Amino acid sequence: MYEKKAAVICDRDSEILKMLAGTDGIAFTLTGIDNIPSDLECVLISLDHAGDTIGEMIKQARLKDAPIGVIANGITLEEQEALLDKGADDIILLPMPKKLLRQRILTLCGMVTARIGAVNFEMFDKIAEANKGGGSFIIQENDFENIYRFVTRLMERLDKKAQFLIFSLTSRSGFVETEAVLNFSNVVQTCLRRGDISSLYGSQIAVILIGADEENGKKIAKRLTETYYAHYEDDIYDIKYDIREINSRA
Repeated sequence: MYEKKAAVICDRDSEILKMLAGTDGIAFTLTGIDNIPSDLECVLISLDHAGDTIGEMIKQARLKDAPIGVIANGITLEEQEALLDKGADDIILLPMPKKLLRQRILTLCGMVTARIGAVNFEMFDKIAEANKGGGSFIIQENDFENIYRFVTRLMERLDKKAQFLIFSLTSRSGFVETEAVLNFSNVVQTCLRRGDISSLYGSQIAVILIGADEENGKKIAKRLTETYYAHYEDDIYDIKYDIREINSRA
């Protein structure tokens, strides 16, 4: 199951953990400032936990090149400004409705952080090393349109074909559970080739198949659907797709 990954730095008995529990589409990992995982998409730091060391914590977390949110309760505008000056990308003030909290964290996960220091080859070597392995390349929703534009230009220049597919899940009950969408997204990601691209759009999944013609695209779509039904007993869901070739006119 593909989920956004967020590191949480707070006390183990913090009310923050209870508020974050069960948030659809986000996997939270409780960690210390010295043990932040490398495969996360944002860092959440409790101001109550950090106290006067919040500036140093933000500075250390920034080394992970991930957006940083500070979770706080009852602080003034001046204190919020100070946190932003210290390098926080967002301030999440509690209490907050769970739906809004989820949206704020998802938005934080999709932020692009400002890079500190010069660009060098070693940085890109690390990116290449981290992207080894099978499956499609997962693009965040807010990046997918730019990737689509790039692929359109690339296919035109190389005189190659690519197929654009949009999968939609519908339910006979009228309600599509988030888990079902994430399960199908996981099938898509693991079954496609390394050069292909996928992105989650609500209850839909967008896929770019590099170097595929329409016939191959339809075969792949059939295989993905059959694989999903083979692994998950979700016969109340129907999976439909639209396909078209990517070109400069699309």
